Amino acid sequence: MKYSVLMSVYKKDNADYLKLALESIYDSQTRKPDEIVVVFDGELTDGLYKVLDEFRKGKEDVVFYYPQEINHGLGEALRIGAEKCTGDYIFRMDADDISVSVRFEKQIAYIEAHPEIDVLGSNIAEFKISPDEENKRLRVCPQKHDDIVKMGKKRNPMNHMTVCIKRAALEMVGGYKHLFLLEDYYLWMRMLANNCVLENMSEVLVQVRAGTAMYARRASKVRLESFKKLHAFMLENHLINKSEAVINGFIYRVAYIVPPKVRQFTYEKILRK
Repeated sequence: MKYSVLMSVYKKDNADYLKLALESIYDSQTRKPDEIVVVFDGELTDGLYKVLDEFRKGKEDVVFYYPQEINHGLGEALRIGAEKCTGDYIFRMDADDISVSVRFEKQIAYIEAHPEIDVLGSNIAEFKISPDEENKRLRVCPQKHDDIVKMGKKRNPMNHMTVCIKRAALEMVGGYKHLFLLEDYYLWMRMLANNCVLENMSEVLVQVRAGTAMYARRASKVRLESFKKLHAFMLENHLINKSEAVINGFIYRVAYIVPPKVRQFTYEKILRK
């Protein structure tokens, strides 16, 4: 089988972080991917172009770039990139995170032992400055499909930057679609509605940058509107009932209005380990 990596880059990404992210998905991996597809979501900075040009040298038969003239957002960038991927499975990777060196080796072994799985993710460790820092917060997701379904009723049950997706299953549900800041959650719910199988590995395979900006994004008014659309889809497809939809709506409205420090405390101390 063939394995692709899909990444989107846009002008506000940090060039130094991108360099580390790219190195972590090829140079540092014990099992290298067969293909790396990177979508440029609009014009980039000179620093980002320099990092991308350097990374591709000597890997022209593995690394493929797809520049877009206009920034359309993550969902559209991933839709374009997924259509360019030729692998049987697609690994997701963000432009500022770090995959551990055995990520692809472990996920590929698990997938090949369990070919019925359509999406395989893992836990993440969140760091603020360095991936080597102590006291990193873990976002632990349920391992088994039935538990993922249960968590999905309330919260995103997968860590998007960790997943390996069966390309045929992704195409079957219509691929990535735009839903601001919730493209991945929306995808998992569409896959569950179409009887796809989702699982998570019980270990950290990606280290993720976290900070105040991340918590601010979770409180945006546009994100609240995205949740309304997501819950409407989940209700229509019997992934939640009316009572669960009302409770979810209340919780997300509260999260929107509470002070940033309260929101950050909730995520770091209650929703993380």
